Amino acid sequence: MNASEHSGTVLTRENATVETSHATSDRLHYLDNLRAIAMLLGVFLHAALAYCEPARAIWLATDAQGSVAIDSAIWFIHLFRMSLFFLLSGYFGKLLWTRRGTWAYLKSRLLRIALPFVLFYPFLWGAMMVVFIFALSYLKQPDGIMGLIAEGIKNGDDGGDQERFTAMHLWFLYYLMMFVLASLLFVRLRLSWLNRALNEWYGIVGVCGVLIGAAWMADSPLPAPESFIPVLWPFLFYGTFYWLGWQLFGNEHRIAAIEKFAPLIFGICVLLYVPYYRFLPHLDIAMVLKRGVPLPVEQRSVLAVLTGILALGLTFSSLALGKRYLNGNRPTMRFLADASYWIYLVHLPLVIGLQTALIPLQISIYLKLTVVILVTLFFSMLSYVVLVRYTPIGWMLHGKRKFP
Repeated sequence: MNASEHSGTVLTRENATVETSHATSDRLHYLDNLRAIAMLLGVFLHAALAYCEPARAIWLATDAQGSVAIDSAIWFIHLFRMSLFFLLSGYFGKLLWTRRGTWAYLKSRLLRIALPFVLFYPFLWGAMMVVFIFALSYLKQPDGIMGLIAEGIKNGDDGGDQERFTAMHLWFLYYLMMFVLASLLFVRLRLSWLNRALNEWYGIVGVCGVLIGAAWMADSPLPAPESFIPVLWPFLFYGTFYWLGWQLFGNEHRIAAIEKFAPLIFGICVLLYVPYYRFLPHLDIAMVLKRGVPLPVEQRSVLAVLTGILALGLTFSSLALGKRYLNGNRPTMRFLADASYWIYLVHLPLVIGLQTALIPLQISIYLKLTVVILVTLFFSMLSYVVLVRYTPIGWMLHGKRKFP
């Protein structure tokens, strides 16, 4: 295998070609480049959560300042980033299964998905505990979630029935492995009528209906399903995108068919985002305290409908726009695609540690955000080059690389 697998895409350089119906093959550089950009967006999202107003209150490292502009940006990206990951993951899963068969497909997914989760989870949990201890000792009066935790420790509250261990930001690997197994079950059941439905108008309506129903179950904005106890809505929402990616393999003409309409679709989605953002609940510490209380039915309905439509529109328009503008062989983007899996695995403790360290400084939050992103990327990439790229860790994540 020849490329990194990041945040659900689990793409491989070896898989960056596709057999078309005319028995030709074409290197899909834009998929690698989309993944690299998506990686940067992932770091941006976690870095920006400390500075978004009002949602910064729900993040562990809560800065005293916030920006509505940052808040609106992160929830826009949040609508399609993970959907795109799972769609690409399904596409390349189908490619691997078609070319190598069931056992090779399953073995590859165990190596690229399950094994990194098992190996890196204890390390990341320990790193997060170090950051947590640092934050509690460094901040005199922590706010937001950190303040609640500090107050609970002071009052001897052990957190009640809250889960002590979650999948953290590795939840996508947890669900992706289940999607891999589900895809094999679907193949075994031979549900060809589902495949044919995508060629009809009612198939698209059905997909939208499933996404809207899942968004209704999850509430908005879609939370990260970090619990080790699986819940239904990620299977319906992200599992649908994995299945759509699975069906997209061998039907790449569908991307070309929407390519000329992609700017229009993206523009319409930007306009629809205005009411979506207007209806989003006020994500502050009060909402965290009353977690589990559903939104009013009218607000929840509007958000569910817009979430399903926007996720579908933004995911496919991003894919088509990537095909148009990012289908070039760029060495820098190739390197980022290689490094993306590792960067995603290790970035969160760095991000939260830097956010915490910068809280007392009276400087612009935009400067703080820039520092957090650049320093995180620098040390993540440095550790990738020195410790990962040409080592067995790299072989596990993306295959062997020739030392220059």
